[in-house]
Amino acid sequence: MPATIRVGFHSNNPTLLALSTSGILESRLQGRGVEVEWFNVPGGARTVDYIGAEIIDVGGTGATPPITAQAKGVPLVYIASSESRPVGGILVREDSAIRSAADLRGKRVALGVGSWHQHLLATALDRANLAWYEIVPLDLPEPLAIKALHAGGIDAWATGEDNPQTIRGLRFIVRTQELIGNPSVFFARRAFAEQNPELLQIVVEALDAADHWIEHNPAEAGRKLAAAARNHLDAQGWEAHVRSRPWGLVAIDNLFLDQQQRAADLFHRFGLLPRKVNVRDATLTRPLAAARRAA
Repeated sequence: MPATIRVGFHSNNPTLLALSTSGILESRLQGRGVEVEWFNVPGGARTVDYIGAEIIDVGGTGATPPITAQAKGVPLVYIASSESRPVGGILVREDSAIRSAADLRGKRVALGVGSWHQHLLATALDRANLAWYEIVPLDLPEPLAIKALHAGGIDAWATGEDNPQTIRGLRFIVRTQELIGNPSVFFARRAFAEQNPELLQIVVEALDAADHWIEHNPAEAGRKLAAAARNHLDAQGWEAHVRSRPWGLVAIDNLFLDQQQRAADLFHRFGLLPRKVNVRDATLTRPLAAARRAA
């Protein structure tokens, strides 16, 4: 085994965020001569660039960044995913004339370009028989996006936000669960994964144990996640988020890979990828187990 495993985490992935402060992974590696080095990635979608530059060995994002990484030639492999997360959708102001995705033609739409928001918005446009070039996509961080939407600087916002207090004065024209599965996705550098399958299995089990702890301790998890993330969500907001989504990792299977391939094909058709991607090129020859484990 290597002397160190380097793990990327960020505030948009509560599993990794909780794992980075819990000591769960460190305890499972005790006696194996492996240290854990944590890297706080500024902006979750950049995790794949940290993988590509060999700064980290393991990371996690939404479903879109690893597809983009494959198109750029980053050698990564999927190791596990969460179940679908029914959060967010596409928001407009309550007084907006926009009633559906079909009304977005020519409109300014904020999103995290390269994040899972891209998959959400692209799918909504495709189902409305619109192409990506028929809107004005604007890459804005969430605090600025919501201000711009209220101020009229943008017309719509693709987001995972659904906290009633945060989105007061706004309404959904479509919900995420109506369009895409939106799982959290965990992946590793291919060379690291191939050389260290036993260590990688320990990491997956530790990630799952972190989810198990979050699920069964929502109030405490809310407080700890709020302190670690330091974003717009307070402890109560995090607790509400924890209670609203499923927890626990699942193994990479054909259903997941088929969903990823459909997204990759759509991105290529919309001109969002430089080349076609075969998602199954980013899978391990011998998949990892992802059974629920108690913390």
